[in-house]
Amino acid sequence: MPGQAGDGLYNNARVLAMVPALSVMADYSLTFHYAQDIGEVLQYEFSPFVRFAAGYGIVPMAIVALVIVYYLLSYGALRALCGTCVYPFAVGILVTVSLTHLMGGFSWLVRLPFCSYMVHGLTIMTLLLAGAGLIWGLFRCPAQMKFGRS
Repeated sequence: MPGQAGDGLYNNARVLAMVPALSVMADYSLTFHYAQDIGEVLQYEFSPFVRFAAGYGIVPMAIVALVIVYYLLSYGALRALCGTCVYPFAVGILVTVSLTHLMGGFSWLVRLPFCSYMVHGLTIMTLLLAGAGLIWGLFRCPAQMKFGRS
């Protein structure tokens, strides 16, 4: 069946967790490639962590740390939610977070206000998706939403 290969990827937490991690790497690689200097990054970059890293000259270590943290948190969330009714929301959140980072990196190349607005819009979309997933889980399948109860 042709659908099985897609289902395998959709349920593969190891592979899906790489998507936001790689998008973070792409975002900040593009940011530092297209920014004219560190001063521009310090002035316009949205992430306080990256501004801190740029200010102290520890950008490579910070990017590696962010990639590892994004991968571990994404993997943990996908593993915890696999098989629940909110798993599609988790995958959607990872996709919108990844798109947000990619648009953030490309906004340094394009330098149009529309790109910055799109980054903020995708961030809001991610928050709405998370809220919708929580509400969906609480009302449609409360038995799967244990919240630490045995």
